Amino acid sequence: MFGTCVLSINCHTSNLSVSIGQLNEASMLKGRNKSLVTDLVYHEVFTKHEMSFGHPESPERLRTAMTYIKNAGYLEDSRLNLLTPVPANMDEVYKIHGKSYLDSIKEKSSRGGGFYTLDTSVNAYTYEAAIIAAGGGIEAVDRIMAGKTSNAFVLCRPPGHHAEYDRAFGFCFINNIAVAANHLIQNCGISRVMIIDYDAHHGNGTQNTFYSSNQVLYVGLHQDGRTLFPGSGFPDEMGTGPGFGYTVNLAMYPGAGDLSYELAFTDVIEPLADIFKPEFILVSVGFDCHHQDPLTSLGLTTSGIAMINTRIKKIAVTHASEKLAYFLEGGYNLDSMGMGSLNVLEELMRVPITEFSDLYTESASCIEYTKALIERTRKTAPLLSEVIE
Repeated sequence: MFGTCVLSINCHTSNLSVSIGQLNEASMLKGRNKSLVTDLVYHEVFTKHEMSFGHPESPERLRTAMTYIKNAGYLEDSRLNLLTPVPANMDEVYKIHGKSYLDSIKEKSSRGGGFYTLDTSVNAYTYEAAIIAAGGGIEAVDRIMAGKTSNAFVLCRPPGHHAEYDRAFGFCFINNIAVAANHLIQNCGISRVMIIDYDAHHGNGTQNTFYSSNQVLYVGLHQDGRTLFPGSGFPDEMGTGPGFGYTVNLAMYPGAGDLSYELAFTDVIEPLADIFKPEFILVSVGFDCHHQDPLTSLGLTTSGIAMINTRIKKIAVTHASEKLAYFLEGGYNLDSMGMGSLNVLEELMRVPITEFSDLYTESASCIEYTKALIERTRKTAPLLSEVIE
């Protein structure tokens, strides 16, 4: 299966330049009262959660991201606000996770550690980090809703999109983006939230949280579950009851790269946004979609990921008055983490996007597979098929 998608890589991450061709969004934002400031949500405790020596979901992921951001000079930039979050109100978290499950995380942390699965474990700081990460997401969307900031990047650990109601899974404990989405709907007067998850792994926890809801449109772009954990996120998973049609999964073929993702946005994701008309956009960003990631087999370059961010920003500006918040999920190559985090922040801050010289050639067979997947999705996804008919 993997042999049909051929890698051609010429990567020199030390050589970089800055693009001056970024689109000017001033006319699109004219007349708005919202401050043009981006929140970077970060807490030192996020680097104290550690599962085991050599584990790919390591504190170095955040340290590398912050190094790239600091070296670019943005921590001293007036357009960036470094926000130190506080713990979430537990009543908010109990709406997404069971109390006994959350108590078990707290209890294991208080004892210094413990395992949930072979690759998902806690240490003495895990509970604190997880609760503060969830709180950071709530605070980020609240500040956007209040007009105190324009958008946000929640640069947190542990990640969250695999966490289920009563189950730690896939390095995740509390589903940060689900907590924030539910908060928007329950407490902020928002009726339509669009979650775009472009981590290479399917966001099973987020999908399942809102599987019966028509107030959250979950769109997952991930490597096909037949080839990657958690083995879910197939096109026939569309929701249930009132939520039928509000889950859309694009299970990408191994090796899918920049062109495949561009097609997905043009033919599926942007049309979905036009139909759903979201009032707030939340993004699960996983830099394991990059072609250098050691755990996955997708083919995006940094410029391809930057393209995704630009397309998402356009959706937010068009439909949601630019209400947009990113939540860090995966990404296990440290250079990809740093480059990707820097580019996300640059997109949100409306500054020129730093260009990196990592190259990848997507095979023709991957592109043809993506075109067939898109055609099927447009015919079978209820929100899209109704328009086509």
